[in-house]
Amino acid sequence: MIRFFRLFIVSLSLLYAGPIPAHPHVFVDAGVGFDFDADGRLVALRIIWRYDAFTSLTLFDILDLDTDGDGQLNDADRAAIVAGETDWADGYKGDTFMEANSVDIALTRPVSGRSWLSNDQISVAFRLPLADPLILDNSVVLRLYDPSYYYAYDVVSYDDLAPENCLVSLRDFEPDKASSDLQNQLATLSREETPAQPDVGRLFADEVWLTCG
Repeated sequence: MIRFFRLFIVSLSLLYAGPIPAHPHVFVDAGVGFDFDADGRLVALRIIWRYDAFTSLTLFDILDLDTDGDGQLNDADRAAIVAGETDWADGYKGDTFMEANSVDIALTRPVSGRSWLSNDQISVAFRLPLADPLILDNSVVLRLYDPSYYYAYDVVSYDDLAPENCLVSLRDFEPDKASSDLQNQLATLSREETPAQPDVGRLFADEVWLTCG
């Protein structure tokens, strides 16, 4: 995502909706889907991010959107959003992680990006090809999460279109006492602090399972 976005969150929070939580700062409703080739191999993911209203307002300032003040996005605005959200730095995985048999599946970079505004919330969608087509003979699990838990993703929709022998299902994150206690601890961090536990966002991730065979 926009690499300098976090630098603006703290300052702009003082101008608009008041204080924001320490961790996470940004809330994203996500949609996912799977693309298959004619041979039934998995070739790409389809991802949608819909930002919360405060984050969307912040993006208007960061990207200088809607300069004519009509409350709408024009083509230049939409292009700026897509560029900022899909031009990823080297090594950045877009908070998108997929595994088969506990082995990471390599993904490439976003293509076919688009964006829109609805109910004062900015959405961006893109296609994320796999590095190599994947023959589906077992289960793969997809998680959207920020390792540092700065962004919190909630998978609110998924496309269950898949080959006949496959099933797509969503397993929502369900907090227990330990995870709730950890979330409470994270909420006490200052905005400048990062969690000591590596990959902590994974602990709170929804899981989308694609099971075949």
